[in-house]
Amino acid sequence: MSEFRSAGVVGLGRMGLALATGFGQALPPGRVVGAGRSADSVARFREAVPGAAVAPLAELPGRTNLIVLCTRNVDLPGVLGELGPGLTDRHVVVTIDNGLLLRALAEAVPGPVAKLIPSAGNQVGAGATLLVPGPRLTAGATADLLDLLRSFSNPFVIDEEQGRAATDLASCGPALLAGAARAMLDAQQERAAPLARALAEQLVAQSLHAVSRLMGDGADLDEIVRRVAVPGGNTAAGLQAAQGDLVAAWRAAFAATAENERSRPVPRLAARGE
Repeated sequence: MSEFRSAGVVGLGRMGLALATGFGQALPPGRVVGAGRSADSVARFREAVPGAAVAPLAELPGRTNLIVLCTRNVDLPGVLGELGPGLTDRHVVVTIDNGLLLRALAEAVPGPVAKLIPSAGNQVGAGATLLVPGPRLTAGATADLLDLLRSFSNPFVIDEEQGRAATDLASCGPALLAGAARAMLDAQQERAAPLARALAEQLVAQSLHAVSRLMGDGADLDEIVRRVAVPGGNTAAGLQAAQGDLVAAWRAAFAATAENERSRPVPRLAARGE
């Protein structure tokens, strides 16, 4: 039987809510426990995860042995201060913060730690989750976590130093791709294309769905390009014209995500016993 038969989510913002919704698909009613800062976030949580429970931070360790921290960096020391008295070496504490090193979290809590990066797609049982096993997390607990994540996502185990690059593609990816698709529509409409916006969005959605299905069936990106972009054809001409700008745009996007992460202050967590 899995070690994780319940899950607690601390912080019910966008990513916390995405994970809580995923856990709600994987666990029986009442086995997802949320701790939020505002009445609005708690109300959204209750609506998204029917039957879920809400508990004060200090009570969370008594309700579940899996606690996922989806809080802002500035709030994390205080959150751990409230959770701390109830934490034991049986509690697995998980952060979704790329910038927080797992060794620092491991010094602040008595049990195993891990890093988990969710995706907005988790709310609908899709998308990737990225798992970084940390100090004291056993192979068995890692396997149980992966089983839980498979219920609502496609999980990948990565190393901590891979976190930023993998997050750009898996967690930021849905929004970045949606933004690229939106720019595609804007460019077409600037040309006075005789298409209503709603119809254009449906056509792009079908293209994105087709790419996903083709890749799911084993085709890689280069193969999809080869299938569509016949040499000398319209698609090939469009790709050739856009390629340089597309690479530059993605380079700029990834540089911005890395700089933004570096600019956020990393919380100083008190080691146990301090």
